[in-house]
Amino acid sequence: MPDGEKGRDDGGTPGQDAGERRRERGRRGYRVDRLRRRRQGRKQRAQTWVLVTLAVVVAFVAVIGAWYAATRWIGEPAAERPAGGLALLQLTSASGKAIAAALVVTDPVSGASALYVVPRDLLLESPNGAYVFAGDALATGTLEEDLVRVVGAPIDASYTVPLASLGELAGGSRLSLTMADAATVLVDGSERTLTDGSTVSVAELPALFEAAGPTGWDAARLQEALWGAVVEAAALRPKAELDAALAALTEASAGGQDPWLLQRALEGITTGSAPVLAFPADSRVAEGQFAFVPDSDRVLAEIRRRSPTYRSKYTVQVQNGSGRVGAGRAVAEQLAVLDVNLPPVVNADDFDYRQTRILAGRNALQVAEEVRAILGRGVVLDSPDLPADSVVVIVGADTRHDETDSKDQQ
Repeated sequence: MPDGEKGRDDGGTPGQDAGERRRERGRRGYRVDRLRRRRQGRKQRAQTWVLVTLAVVVAFVAVIGAWYAATRWIGEPAAERPAGGLALLQLTSASGKAIAAALVVTDPVSGASALYVVPRDLLLESPNGAYVFAGDALATGTLEEDLVRVVGAPIDASYTVPLASLGELAGGSRLSLTMADAATVLVDGSERTLTDGSTVSVAELPALFEAAGPTGWDAARLQEALWGAVVEAAALRPKAELDAALAALTEASAGGQDPWLLQRALEGITTGSAPVLAFPADSRVAEGQFAFVPDSDRVLAEIRRRSPTYRSKYTVQVQNGSGRVGAGRAVAEQLAVLDVNLPPVVNADDFDYRQTRILAGRNALQVAEEVRAILGRGVVLDSPDLPADSVVVIVGADTRHDETDSKDQQ
């Protein structure tokens, strides 16, 4: 075969020797191999990104699935319960008519409860600023919102309590009344006077709670006595019976509200030590119309500051510097009418203070002066070391003995 034809069979061109042809083939092979590696690299990088993305998605789905399973199997964590609070109890007859009401107040510090009877003649304020009686608000279903405006704090829950269930809580057929003053009311069209030691039938509770007298005092006194008789009788029952009765009353009254708050309120007033009181108010007769007018200072001291939502800009810390048992608590109770935070009473650095000292932060001088006006004693001193909105009252030996009649050791 001629040389030229042989060269063409080897893939060369005329005039190229065998070495050049081999070098040319090597260069072309290198470029092809480099292109192939580039394509494989891009493919591998794309595959890596896909795998990483899939791993992240799978991990996210796994976490969400575990959270969902935990909430389904274990349940949602229980919401934190407020330490204190206000619960409104509206008593209803067999027909469902609301005929009486009471407010259970639970102290957030001590946990102690008190029941305040809301008289029908208590003056409240409607949304448009007009006065309305509590009895009318009770009948129209606006008692809770109207009462909130007087209390100055939200009511945590409101319950309708069947009077029949309230009678069952007492656990007997008759109740003995404790009354400081007699009450004369109309019951089923007949006048009836009840005094200390009078007994009434549990079946009479609806008629007695609805009874009216010549003034609002009679009906209010009777309602206080009826509530006191019920909770006192309940407190004397064996624990197992009382627990069952409380559970039954809670179930009958809670409706769509949180039953825990009602359970706490009922347990609090059936301890045997919970006081039954009239709503803080003074009586007034204007144009022949009797009414109870809320006492704003006492409402603040006894009810509003026990709301979990109560906060004030100013804080007054009472310290016992006299060493006399109960002196600090007595002073704190006097200052409860002020719109200030009142932390628990503590002891001072020593018990040798002869005169009460009222130390005021930079912005709290006016509050300190109000403290002195209430106590009727003490010297007001600037204290730059205190927080600006704070007052410290160090109770001295000048506190009168009749103001320290307290079981508190502070």
